[in-house]
Amino acid sequence: MGFESIVYGEHPIRPVDQAGQGVHADGIPFFQDTLIAMARISALTTTIKFGGGVFLIPQHNPVQFAKELASLDFYSGGRLLVGAGIGWSQVECELLGGQWGRRWQQTRETVEIMKLLWTQETTTYEGEIYTVPPVQLYPKPVNPLGPPVLLGVRPGEKGFARIVSYADGWLPALVSEEDLAHGPEIIADGRRQISALAVEAGREPADFQISVIVRGPQIDGDLGPAREVNRAMVSELVDAGADRVLISLATITNEEDAKRELDRIAESVL
Repeated sequence: MGFESIVYGEHPIRPVDQAGQGVHADGIPFFQDTLIAMARISALTTTIKFGGGVFLIPQHNPVQFAKELASLDFYSGGRLLVGAGIGWSQVECELLGGQWGRRWQQTRETVEIMKLLWTQETTTYEGEIYTVPPVQLYPKPVNPLGPPVLLGVRPGEKGFARIVSYADGWLPALVSEEDLAHGPEIIADGRRQISALAVEAGREPADFQISVIVRGPQIDGDLGPAREVNRAMVSELVDAGADRVLISLATITNEEDAKRELDRIAESVL
């Protein structure tokens, strides 16, 4: 169909007694296991990039997760994208090993450990949460620097500082009517701030990716915005500084619906 990439969200379980939030206003829908989905995709495709949008980092052991992601990248020929976020469900986070009150510190240390394991022959690490004795990890990812890690953070100096400090790019989500109306401005301003912080940190601004998620016309039973995502909208976001535009789909449970929706998006956008 001509798509460059596909990403999947991650929610291992559905808390029953916790109210929903954001696009999951009715509670978390049932998701496939994202890592298993990635393994199936890598085996059945040859060129399309794929990844988590986002992986919920505090819910993963950093060493095991580094191994799983490196293996996916290695066997797919370097096609993995690592969207990284913290999630919004305290129940889910803590049930799966996260520390809710320290989830951003946990995310930082996990990403730092994974990048060391991907790029060094022998790795050690001493953090506030994790300590790693001398260990080695193989296979390594295809890219010597590892797959790109894109942080899903809200626009703002604190989030952008996190990106420049330990990640490789930004994964914003335009989900509200206001976000969609001002999308190019949000992306352009984010690109300017990330570039300025990168220069201050001695990093190359061009090395930072921006992959923006745009909420489609329907997701998880909510009608959402009235307008379709089309080629003009995507072009405006790219002109504003986005490297990739990801269009969210409604919850799909069968192949026929999937093909119809993908055909529709391909026709309107590509």
